[in-house]
Amino acid sequence: MLRCNRSWIMLVVTCLVAACLGCRRNEKPVTVPNDSGGQPNVDATQSTTPKTHAEPTESVDTAAPPVPLPETIPQVRMTDELAATCKVGVGDAMPDGKLRDLEDNEHLLTELFGEKLTVVCFWTSQNAYATAELADLTPDVAEPYFEKGLRVIGINEGDSPEVAAQKVQDAGVKYPVLVDPGGLYFANVATERLPRTYVLDPDGKILWFDTEYSGISRDQLLRTIRVVLGEAPSPQPKSPSPEEEPK
Repeated sequence: MLRCNRSWIMLVVTCLVAACLGCRRNEKPVTVPNDSGGQPNVDATQSTTPKTHAEPTESVDTAAPPVPLPETIPQVRMTDELAATCKVGVGDAMPDGKLRDLEDNEHLLTELFGEKLTVVCFWTSQNAYATAELADLTPDVAEPYFEKGLRVIGINEGDSPEVAAQKVQDAGVKYPVLVDPGGLYFANVATERLPRTYVLDPDGKILWFDTEYSGISRDQLLRTIRVVLGEAPSPQPKSPSPEEEPK
């Protein structure tokens, strides 16, 4: 009898196990609607929240561009040795005097001054930088600023009028050139060192000067002119840079 009861128990257990396994095979995955049109998602056991990745954001520079400082007249700096050659400087009046032009006509220097500015260049045919400046002053200064009240005056030192006239013709000069063959007028301005360039106000007072001609001195000359005339910085000068020794 005991053996028969065990058989019935084993049969019942087997039926229960089979019934459980059959139920699990017939289970369907549970679906839940998503937020896009009610389409079913995958098994609810999976995450319904889509994975997102933070996209990099471009940094925007909101800082305002730096405001350029206004230009000022360059400060005249030189060695004590060069300063000793100068008889007049910034703030002094350019000495007046009578000089002759290449046609032997006499002029009082102040009569040739410009309404706003005057550039006076002392030059000699014996210095390549001096003759280079003689030529550059026409396209860089005399022509572009003529209508704005600026005048250029060239003063030749030490050459005969014939030699000076030939150099002026070769350089294509388009401003008055005076001659000082004996250097008597120049002796009131300096003892030596050519070329020399002076920028004068309407009263003949020296605003800026230099005792050489180079790329730096040319830039400072043009900067002085712009400051006095109230102009914005301009493109590069029309003439080539005089950094290399002129031929």
